[in-house]
Amino acid sequence: MCGNRREETMGRARVVVVEDEPEMLEILLVNLEQAGYSVVPARDGVEACRLLDAADCDAIVLDLGLPGMSGFRLASLLRRDPRLRGVPVLVVTAFQFEEVEDIAEEGVQGFLTKPFDPADLLDRLDFVLSRAAGVV
Repeated sequence: MCGNRREETMGRARVVVVEDEPEMLEILLVNLEQAGYSVVPARDGVEACRLLDAADCDAIVLDLGLPGMSGFRLASLLRRDPRLRGVPVLVVTAFQFEEVEDIAEEGVQGFLTKPFDPADLLDRLDFVLSRAAGVV
């Protein structure tokens, strides 16, 4: 694959966004949809599990501080599920990386600290999708 990664994924990649804060969820949805991604929102880990059981996705954007089932727990469950373990996960959280460094052991491919620049979100998501596809 050559060229702009965003153009190559545009309109094709289905991303499940797991975020409980309404304002942050809206920021994520607007930016990802404007970039051409098909976006499915989940407001907590339990809803995300139901969505992921029902349909395939190409990537997961995951907050760690979720009500009910935490993002830490969800990431662990994803890696144990043979159907989902290969789906790249981009963590978007208010935690600093040093505070959650062990989440990388759960197979998380990217990490972005809130607040973030929307361009950084798109770059990181493009990177984890490309890496999962074996392009990077």
